[in-house]
Amino acid sequence: MFNVLTTSYLFLGGTGAGALAVLCVLECARVLRWRALAMPEEFFARAWPVCAVTLATGMLCLLADLGRPDRLLGLLSSPTPSAMAAGSFALVAALACAAAFSLGALLDTVRLPRAAVLALAAAGALSAAVTATYTGALLQSLASVLLWRTSLVPVLFVLSSASCGIATAFLAASFVETRHPYRGPLVWLARIDGGIVVVEAGCLSAFVLLAFAGEETAAAARALAFGELAPVFWGVLAVCGLAVPLVLERFLTHGNSRTQLLWIAALLLVGGFALRWCIVGAGAYDVTQMPEALYGLSTFGLTG
Repeated sequence: MFNVLTTSYLFLGGTGAGALAVLCVLECARVLRWRALAMPEEFFARAWPVCAVTLATGMLCLLADLGRPDRLLGLLSSPTPSAMAAGSFALVAALACAAAFSLGALLDTVRLPRAAVLALAAAGALSAAVTATYTGALLQSLASVLLWRTSLVPVLFVLSSASCGIATAFLAASFVETRHPYRGPLVWLARIDGGIVVVEAGCLSAFVLLAFAGEETAAAARALAFGELAPVFWGVLAVCGLAVPLVLERFLTHGNSRTQLLWIAALLLVGGFALRWCIVGAGAYDVTQMPEALYGLSTFGLTG
C-alpha cells in the first residue's frame, strides 16, 4: 500500500491547503478592515512562511514518492487531463500564492494594493480548495480498495485540512508579541474549528459504521476499532486529535492563551496526521488486499 512519504504528502498538502484558505480569509479581513477577524501584521509575517514551508515540504514528499522529478513535470505538461494532474497544478498554484503572500509579509518595502491582495486571496482560496479535496479524492479514485470508495473520504480530508489550517493559524498566533488586541479573531476561529471537529467526528463515525456494514470492508473496520490500528485511532485521533482540542477551545482564556493555543495546535495537527495514517493503513485490511480473505468470500458465495 502507501508508504510514509505518501501519508506525509496527504497530511502536509492538506494542512498547507487549509492554512492557505484560512490565511486568505484573514488577509481579506485585514484589507477590508473587518474588525471581527482583524489580525496584526506580525501574525502574517509568521503564518505565511509556515504555510509556504508546509506546502513546499508536501511537494518534496510527493517528488520523493514519485522517485523522479520529471514525472511531476510530465503530469503538469500532459495534454490529457487527469485528476492527478489537476491536483498537482493546484498544489503548485497554492505554493505560488503562499510564497507571494510570504514575500509581502516579510519585506517591509513591499505593500500590495487592495485589489491585488483580494485577487491573490481568491486564487489562493480556490487552489487550496482543490488541493484539500484532491488529497481525499486521490484515495477515493483507487478502485482497488473498497474501503476508500466512499465520498466520506474526501469529506473527512477536507474537514481535517480546514481544522489543521486553523491549527497553523493558532501556532503562528502563539508567537505574536504585540499590544494590538487580537483575541477576538482567535475566539471566532476556535468556535469555527469546534464546529468542524464535531462534524468531522460525525463523518468519521459514519465512515467506520459504513465499513462495518460491508462484508468486504468489515476487516478494515475491525482493525480500526479493535485491532492493530485501534490505539492510534482511539488514543491519538479520537481523544488527542478531536476530543481534547474541542474542550480546550471552549475554555480559551486571555491570560494563558499562548500556551493553550500551542497545545490546541499541536493536538489538532497530530490528529490530522493520525486521521490519514489510520485511513491509509486500514486500506491494507481491505478484502481486496487480502487474497486469502477474498478467496474465502468467493468460496462462501459459491457454496452458499
